[in-house]
Amino acid sequence: MKFNTNKLEQTRGLILQLSIAAVLFIILAVFNIETKNSENYPKNFVEINLETDNFLTNENILIRPLPITQENIITKQAKFPGGKTALHEYFKNNINYPEEAKQNNIQGRVYVKFTITRYGKIKKAEIIRNISPCIDTEALKLIKNMPDWIPAEYNNETTESIQILPVVFLINKR
Repeated sequence: MKFNTNKLEQTRGLILQLSIAAVLFIILAVFNIETKNSENYPKNFVEINLETDNFLTNENILIRPLPITQENIITKQAKFPGGKTALHEYFKNNINYPEEAKQNNIQGRVYVKFTITRYGKIKKAEIIRNISPCIDTEALKLIKNMPDWIPAEYNNETTESIQILPVVFLINKR
């Protein structure tokens, strides 16, 4: 019996190419498997909780870039009147969880960046990490309606500073 070696070589090459393609397909499928996101919360939440991180002292940025010397270091950071406890109370008493977000189980943390003027007024509030338009709007409204802050100081004069605050929207069902 005589074998056609030319046809055997073509078949061997085709089998090799198909094998490589199958292995690549399997590898890509394994890497595309979705992992659980740690920010996904169980769907059995109802109660609304609000928390803030310790950004009040860590994220102040001096508007005027100056070399760091003993004379121009911010001596007092901007702070919410009454401190962190009062800020938590303000958030708790003034936040309105949008109905659309509740119905669609949208929750998470929105980061809002804003400037505190040398007079303590809030200006230039903007979202730097968003969740959804309805929640982002509520977070901006919450920040813009805050009472005047105690402004930052350096060289014994008040100055503008930038704050970044997280506003957390959670639906807790217990």
